[in-house]
Amino acid sequence: MSALLACLACTVVGAAAEPPPRGHEALRAARRIASVGPRPAASSAERRAHAYVGRVFERAGLRVTVQRFPVPGKGGSRNVIGLLDGPRNCLKIVMAHTDTTAPGPGANDNASGVGVVVALAQRLRAIDPPCDVWLVATGAEERIYTGQPDHLGALALGKRARNRGAARRLRYALSLDEVGGDRPFWLRSPAPAPRRGVEGALLRAADQAGVHAVWVRDGSDSNSDHRELELLGLPAAKLGVGAGGEPCRHMSCDTPDRLDRHSLALAQRLTERALTLG
Repeated sequence: MSALLACLACTVVGAAAEPPPRGHEALRAARRIASVGPRPAASSAERRAHAYVGRVFERAGLRVTVQRFPVPGKGGSRNVIGLLDGPRNCLKIVMAHTDTTAPGPGANDNASGVGVVVALAQRLRAIDPPCDVWLVATGAEERIYTGQPDHLGALALGKRARNRGAARRLRYALSLDEVGGDRPFWLRSPAPAPRRGVEGALLRAADQAGVHAVWVRDGSDSNSDHRELELLGLPAAKLGVGAGGEPCRHMSCDTPDRLDRHSLALAQRLTERALTLG
């Protein structure tokens, strides 16, 4: 882990007497990640972005592990996992993919989601969630680049979670994907109707947090990291862009100046509230 983190020098601001309003830390992190530029799976740029996230997780006092996996024909990628583990009998996972397709710098897709995960890491102990939490920066999500049928990082993560008792403990895994603009958010999943403990719980958290989110059933192929967990029999959903879509997805115009701090703040507020619920 130390070798991975050492590959990117970065400065993490320590806790101040008065923390900045929600959204500022997520925006700062998202801009930093997007500034790396395109981050294709198994690339050095993806590795640098993962190193930054891992360092922040360590500074936040989380137990950090790196789960490596192959990307056929490309090399290797990884999931960087920050764990807040304890004797709790329930688990929640919040994940966001770090990789992009060229030529896009991937500000909204998906430095935005990773930025919220980074901001959550710095708040996690303060909100004292009743369940164990895994915060995950996944790799190799972009199937259009890897040429694979699955989101490879999510597939590896789902298998890891299942092998560690997630079938019994996991309340849900939430993928944050394109949360830096366009509201209301869509909460998406392949379920035929909202499940009380999954989509229902997340929508209740949204209501309590004052965030407008709408459940929409996935189409024929769920296009984010939640897909693989569901295929493995684990409950999962995606929070992301709404009806307006992301016009710059996978394009060079997906730049940091387009990120909306308020959208990031709302995504963080919703997720924090979800993590505090039993």
